[in-house]
Amino acid sequence: MYPILFQYKFITIGGYGVMLAIGIYMAYILFERELILRNINPDLAYKILLVAIPAGIIGSKVFHILDHMDEFLSDPAGMVFSGAGLSIYGGFLFALLFSYFIIKKSNEPVLKILDITAPCIAVGYGFGRIGCHVAGDGCYGIETSSIFGVAYPNGIVPISYAVYPTPLFESFFSFFVAILLLQLRKKEFPQGTLFFIYLILNGLPRFFVEFIRRNPIVFAGLTQAQIIALGLIVAGIAGLVIVHQKKLRNA
Repeated sequence: MYPILFQYKFITIGGYGVMLAIGIYMAYILFERELILRNINPDLAYKILLVAIPAGIIGSKVFHILDHMDEFLSDPAGMVFSGAGLSIYGGFLFALLFSYFIIKKSNEPVLKILDITAPCIAVGYGFGRIGCHVAGDGCYGIETSSIFGVAYPNGIVPISYAVYPTPLFESFFSFFVAILLLQLRKKEFPQGTLFFIYLILNGLPRFFVEFIRRNPIVFAGLTQAQIIALGLIVAGIAGLVIVHQKKLRNA
């Protein structure tokens, strides 16, 4: 594991940060390309990027604090200003919320733009999860003796025994989803279809992988991530039903 790639005085470059930066850049390049292919001003990609990054960071920290309230109460300042401890779902939801207002301001159909962003988000998510693996930040699974087991002795949260590398499971699936969505975009679907499919395909693996992760239970035997994942799945299914019913009514 490579939690720290370079460190000099107050300058620290971590493995997670590098992979996250690569993910954001790849998602941005793909998003910009897809906008150009549809004759939409590619400046929209840059505007969303400027809003999504800070919103994502804030959301990641907020959701992590909510998931580890005991640690926060014992050391509020340390937890808030620490570079570690980020919830990827918190970042996703905050970034999505603030990006919505930028899309509305651009006068482009929101669902149309969200469809374009779907494979881009999947690409960024995939690289971000590789970053979790590289850094060994503690978001891996329970102990296992299977062939999938990986130890993280040099990680941010060191583990000397083999555990499930759950970030890699999510990463591989996310790249698969990105490829699938890029193929589906060639077909004619009601606006919003691809984005709602992404919500479902993001929530399903996260819900099931949580059963072999070490996250705390918060309600009804479920972790915070599982509750959010269920919310994404329900929202995705509801969205698909609504947009396709609207298409039938219009037809």
